[in-house]
Amino acid sequence: MEPQIQNFCRTDEQRPCVTICAGSADCTCDCEKVRKVLEEEIAARNLGLTVGTMKVGCNGDCPHGVLVGFPQKGFFYEQVDTKQAREVVSGTLVQGHILFDLLHIDPLKATSGKILYDRSGFIATIDDSFCMIQVAKYFLDFEKDVSCGKCVPCRVGSVELREILQRIIQGKGEPEDLQQLDLVCRVMQDAPYCDFARTTSDPVVTILKHFRSEFEKHIDQGVCPAGECEALGKEAEEKEIEEGGE
Repeated sequence: MEPQIQNFCRTDEQRPCVTICAGSADCTCDCEKVRKVLEEEIAARNLGLTVGTMKVGCNGDCPHGVLVGFPQKGFFYEQVDTKQAREVVSGTLVQGHILFDLLHIDPLKATSGKILYDRSGFIATIDDSFCMIQVAKYFLDFEKDVSCGKCVPCRVGSVELREILQRIIQGKGEPEDLQQLDLVCRVMQDAPYCDFARTTSDPVVTILKHFRSEFEKHIDQGVCPAGECEALGKEAEEKEIEEGGE
């Protein structure tokens, strides 16, 4: 059993082998029950694994049900119940089998397999190591060469959104940048001629709604909670050195 689990999961990696979504206050799914079953099954088999947590922005309707992620492999299971949680451990974690009935597949999208997003206002990252400002910029970068350029809100707005997010990532964000993000997104959402302007700004709107505190920490505190923004991390280290030398 031990060699099999090591084939599927590397215990020397920082990323967890398996993660699960964390329900919000108004969440209607059974993520805590599923987490408990996963942890019990893992403990019963002495697999020595910890169940990590995803970052999830959800309006409470849980369109994908309980999500289970595999960060080291880059895929999600969706609609997982307590019975299937046992199969996740015995079939996937122990034997390395993919449970295709649970596998999340979206043939219409070619975005990262470690980010699950849909226009209902739902977004999930496969573990909690992602910087959500970088995730927002990732979606804009993914779409930047697709716009036809005829619509001003889309042509100008998408560029401005990327520039603002890049400043925040580089530790140069200002409080007014957050207000400008809201404004530009609102203009793009209301664009009368271009549905692409709306779809391009949708991920940013969703991330701003569910992870606004991450933007505020980047801007107000100079901190990237995920530790992914190198400029902010370096500035924090320099500040500690300066304070220690005083």
